[in-house]
Formats: sequence, structure tokens, C-alpha cells
Amino acid sequence: MPDPYDDFLFGDDEKKKKRFINENPEPLDFSSRYVPEENNKEPLDEILERNRLFQQKADAFSQLLSQSKAIDHKVDSGIARFFLSAEKKSTPTSLQEEKEYHKYLSHTFRKIIEMMRELAKIHQASVTQFNEDIDNDYYSLDKIEKEVDFEISSAMEGIHLQRQILSEGSEDLEIFESALEASEKRIKDYINKGGRDNISKSEAILIISKRELLTSGKEHHFDYSFFKMNLLDKAASNLGWYMKETTSQYLNKLIRVMG
Repeated sequence: MPDPYDDFLFGDDEKKKKRFINENPEPLDFSSRYVPEENNKEPLDEILERNRLFQQKADAFSQLLSQSKAIDHKVDSGIARFFLSAEKKSTPTSLQEEKEYHKYLSHTFRKIIEMMRELAKIHQASVTQFNEDIDNDYYSLDKIEKEVDFEISSAMEGIHLQRQILSEGSEDLEIFESALEASEKRIKDYINKGGRDNISKSEAILIISKRELLTSGKEHHFDYSFFKMNLLDKAASNLGWYMKETTSQYLNKLIRVMG
């Protein structure tokens, strides 16, 4: 109902102004890209924070590598078998023991690759952001140049450390893969052997097929072998080398590895 005093207090123009002022304004859209985000972190801070997250998760991963004792399952090949001074590891002496050993190796492999993939995702995010946002012209609104330089160096060291940890995971997985293949060769000896230690050809084929799906990385959409370092990689990592173009190539490969 219109206010009966409008005509007395306001002329026509004033009434229009009053109606305009009383209209409910549209709420502000705080999701707009023109509205600055609160507590927006600088790229370098995000990288350092992600590196700390990697190290937290890497604690459990490194302990898993220690407990799995991959070296105890390393398969010796060629002439090394005859000249090793270390005590020879005992091998399963029955089909049942061989199956249990194969199951143990597969279980350990799966635990390592699952944790390693999670770490690799964090590593990929750090490398991506570093490559996109950090260069010689990078500056901070809140920090002096020396502090920025120190933190960039720390970020690089963190990324190199990640590569070293992922590399060790890759090497251990390679050992377990070889141990699984060796176990499967022994299992084949029991095909149609008869008695208690007997396995059908079909069962043996299925055991191998499931293992290949696991160790190829297809089960987890993750090519772990990418992280194995050659001597040049290790030298570069130890010296802390960083080259933009080389890192771009590394990043492109890393994206493919992560599926």
C-alpha cells in the first residue's frame, strides 16, 4: 500500500528517488575474479608447503621400504651367483611355499606402488608450479630478495629430494618384479607334476597374467620405472642442477607417467 504522506512530503521527482533508494540492491558476487581472495598464498609458499606435505608422507614410505627389505629378494644372475660371499637366501621347496612367497611379493609390491603414486602426484604438482611460476624475475610482496632466493633454493632442494626418494622406490619395485618373475619360473616346474605339488597350466598362466598387470603399472595407471635415475640424473640431483628446458621435458614425461 502506498504511503499516504508521499504526496504531501515529496514531489514526483522526489518520490522516484525514494523508490529507487528503497529498492533492494543485487548482492555482491564475491566469487568474481575481480574480487581478490583472502589469504591468497604466493606460489613459492605453496610449493614449500607442498614439499613439507611430501616429506610428511615420505616418512611412512621410507619406513615401508626399510621393512620390505627388497635387497633380501634380489635375484642374482649370471656369474655373480658363483662368486657371492653372502649367505645364499633359501628358496621355497614346495608349490605351496612358492605360492605363498609369490603372494607376499605381490602384496609388498602393491603397497609400495600405491604409496609411491601418491607421493608422485605431490611431486608432479610441485614441479608443475615451480616451472610455471618461479623464474629469475620472481618477486614477493612480503619478503626481501635474499629471503626469496633462499626459499627458491629450498624449494629446489625439496624437489630434488623427492626425485631421490621416488628413485629408491622405483629400484625396490624393480627388485620385487624380478623376484616375482623368478618365482613364476619355479612355479612352472610344478605344471602337471602330479601329487601334492601339482598346478595346472591354466592356473600358472593366470598367476603370471595378474602379476604382469600389477608390475607393468597398468593396475594403478602408473609407470614407476620412469623414476629410476641413471648416473647423470643422480649427479644432477646431488649437485642441485636446475634447467628450465630440461625440467619442461621432465614434466611432460611425468604427466604421461601419471596416466
